Order: sequence, then structure tokens, then C-alpha cells
Amino acid sequence: FLVFSECLSFGFVWDDEHFILRNTYLTSWKYLPNLLMENVDAGAGVRSNPYRPLEMLTHFLDMRVWGYQAWAHHLTTVLIHAATTVVIFRWLSRFAPWSGAFVAALAYGLHPLQSVAVPYIPGRVDDLAILSLCLGLLAFERSVAVSLCCAVLAMLSKESMVLFPVFLWLHQQASGQPASWKRLWPFCAVAFVYVLLRLTVLNFHNTLNFYGQDNILTQHPSYRLWTYLTTLPEGLRLWIWPSDIHHERSWAVYSSLTIPRVWLSLLGVAAWVGVALWQWRRRRVLAVGLLWCLVATLPTSNLIVLINALFYDHWFLLPGLGLAMAASQIPALQRLSARQTWCVALGITVGLGAVTWQSNRVWRDPVSLNTHLRRFEPHHPKILHNLAMALADQGNLEESIRLYQQAIAESDVYPHTHHNLARAYERLGRLDEAAEEYRKALAIDGAFHHSALALGQLELARGRDEAAEQMFRSALASYPYTAEAYLGLSQLALKRGDRAGARTALERGLRIVDDARLREALKELHPHDPRR
Repeated sequence: FLVFSECLSFGFVWDDEHFILRNTYLTSWKYLPNLLMENVDAGAGVRSNPYRPLEMLTHFLDMRVWGYQAWAHHLTTVLIHAATTVVIFRWLSRFAPWSGAFVAALAYGLHPLQSVAVPYIPGRVDDLAILSLCLGLLAFERSVAVSLCCAVLAMLSKESMVLFPVFLWLHQQASGQPASWKRLWPFCAVAFVYVLLRLTVLNFHNTLNFYGQDNILTQHPSYRLWTYLTTLPEGLRLWIWPSDIHHERSWAVYSSLTIPRVWLSLLGVAAWVGVALWQWRRRRVLAVGLLWCLVATLPTSNLIVLINALFYDHWFLLPGLGLAMAASQIPALQRLSARQTWCVALGITVGLGAVTWQSNRVWRDPVSLNTHLRRFEPHHPKILHNLAMALADQGNLEESIRLYQQAIAESDVYPHTHHNLARAYERLGRLDEAAEEYRKALAIDGAFHHSALALGQLELARGRDEAAEQMFRSALASYPYTAEAYLGLSQLALKRGDRAGARTALERGLRIVDDARLREALKELHPHDPRR
């Protein structure tokens, strides 16, 4: 907890805007069904595919208790991580003496790779999934029903937990238990139902292809395999030598087995599996740990489900459990006395803790985070865009405009970049350029309600009422929780002298979204309402 305590002084960064700050579903109990049945950022009007209701429920409860106090949201994330580390220790204790389990769990919980998850509020999703997984594995021997509930919670935390039955089988092998398919089949059934739901009623935006369009990865399965193989040594390297932790990482696509990095990676994987099979009878827990590490990378391999990324550092947190299992079997750790164990633990806390504490600090504010990321990824459009946003918030509009333009030059497929460039132009009074950028954003994504709303407000201020009304209605068609659009329609009605129409717009908005601005506008309208 002490290593991550500085996170309590951090603000909201990265995707917190969509997950928390602009998520309407977190603002009222009446949206709870929406929160639990839609994609993670649907409440912000974003169409995406991740479905993680358990994570969103924790954000909802944070909002109910703490509101928009960033420190409290960070506190919840840090406490979840601390609890997860304790449960990992309890789980590892099933296979190793307490000294080996304690040192391995401590090293896992304090490793610098955790700095891509714990300082980032939505990063709690990894800990929630691993916490549910380990609790389910611990409960399995005593109660299949409790373990099954944990499996459901794990899958509702993160999609990779669809492999819960596989992890359970590996757990049985490490425990020396005979594989009981009679006890395993309910978990397989739950995983099957989960997959079926994600492909049908919970398929929000093309579950199997996050790209949404054909590219060389979708067209060539072999490219996906070769590329996946090259990520494995790098993921292992991050655990052994975490010298360049940065959660947004570019990765090349590899198109042939003859490329040295590909066939060397394949040889490395073959050797890894070979060692696991060789040790299967002699050191079963070590062998299971090695296989766990490899199996846990499959959900993010892009072999079946195409994710719109090739490498994220946090993808290797779940495989790290296998490394922790293997590390707990190191004979030198198992022979430690209590005093020696505490000395090693102190060394890990000071050594890994110092590096992790320093890595955490880049998350303290948006400028610090994106400046850090830009050192490693100078041409990444999302990083350029996010740094531009942070600079714009500080009032450095000219530099932010330059970065927005650079991001567009790198990859002109994101409406957000044009939208925020337009906002910068608008703040400088360059209204024609702002309107043009809003239109470019809508040309990329006609359902991008942020630009429709902003363009409507701009046209209203310029006296172009018909165009403004069209944009307000377009924004509401894409995202009916846009309170500002109802206010805009009300203002247009008042300009026409239609007070009844203004009232109707406000009341319609209040039926959908409980917004103080709508209530206040309706209250101001009442004295002039002839029906009152």
C-alpha cells in the first residue's frame, strides 16, 4: 500500500473521461441496468466492445460515496490491488512453503509492471479479474458453487477470464488433484454461455474484430500468429528487466516465419514448453507455472479475437501469475528461515518498490503521463492527441493545435482529434476553422455526438438557427443523454417565441437525464408559461 500511496494525490488521466467523468450511467441509480448491460463507456456515448460490468459497478459505487474526488477513486484501486496481492499469497501457499509464496506474491504485487495498472483508476479491472480468479481457485476444493460464482465474477470483470476452466484445470494439476471432469463441466458451461452472449446480445461493436474493417491482420491469420510469437519474449523481458514501462506501445506486424525475430521467438516458445513437459513429473508446480504463463497470453494473442492493438504492457499481468507460481518453487526461497524471508521481503520492497514508485509518478497528471509516453512513441496519434488536450487545458493552445495537426498527419481516422482541434480554434475565435473541423469529425463518425453538439452550439451563437437545430437533433439521435442539446433546442424555441416548445424540449430532456441545468432552465421558464 505504501508504494502506491502516492497515487492518492493523482488526478483523473487517460481514459478516465469516458469511464468516469462523462459517464452518465454513473450519475444515478436509474441507469444501473444500462451500466450492467452495455459496453464500458456507453454512458459517455462511446461505441466500443469491452463488457466489464463488475469494474463499472465499482466505479458506480465510488461515485455514490465519493463523487468526483479523484483521491478516493485511486484509494479504491490501491486497496483492490492490496487485497489481490494477499489472495495471491494465499493461493500460492497451496503449492509452496509460506516463505516462497510470500516472496513471490510480494514481488508480483510490487513489480514495476503494476505501474501500468494501479495508478490508472480503470486499471483496477486486471486486479478485479485476478482477485475473482484466485478466490475461485481457492474455493474450488471446498465448494464448487462458490467457485462457480467467482468464475462468473471473473468473466464479468474481464474477457480473458473466459479461460477460467483452463486455469482451474492447471490449478488441479499443481495441487496434485486428479482432473475431475464432473466438477469441471459447470465451469466450461458458464464459459460457453458467456461466449454465446458476447457473440449475440452482448455484441456491442463487432466482438471478434475491434478494427471494424479489413486490414492485413484480418486478411492473413498467419501474420497474426507470427506477430503474436514476437510479443512473448518482450512480455517476459518486462518481468525480468522492466526498463521501459509504457502502457501504450507500438508493435510491428510480422509477415513471415523466415524473419529472424519470428523463428527465434518460435524456438523460444518451443523450449519453454519443452522445459514444462520435462519438469511435469519432477516439479509439477514449476511446470504448471510455465504453462500458465503461456496460456494466459492467448486471449490477447489476436489469433481469434482481433483487438485493435498488438501489444499492451498490462496484458502480461495475468501471465505473471504463472511466473509467480514458478518463482515460488525456487529451492533457495523455500529453504529460507522466517528471519531470512523477512530480509528478502525488505529487499524486494526497497528495490522493486523504489522503481515502481518512480514509475507510478508519470501518472500524476495528463501532461506528465503523455510526455513520458511520447519519449517512447513520438509518432503515436493517440499520445499526440492526449498531450495536445492536456496542453490545451493549460491554455497552451498554439502548441496543442500543432500537436493535433501532427496526430492527424500520422493517422486521420479518429473523430476526437478533429473535434478537439476545433475546440482549440473556437477558443481562439477562429470560428470558420472550428466549424470545418467539427464537420470533419462527423464525416469520420456520423454518430460522434460531441461534434454534433459543439457545432450546434457554434451555429446557434452565429445565428444559424436551422443548422443548429439539425445538429442538436443529430446529437440526441446518437446519444439521448446530451443535456446541452435539449437546452439548445429550448433556446431555439424561445427565439421563435415558442415557449411551449421550449418547455417540451426541457421536459423531454428531464425524462431521460436528470440534469440540474435542465431543471433550472425549466424553473426560469415557468413564470412566463401561460399554462401556469
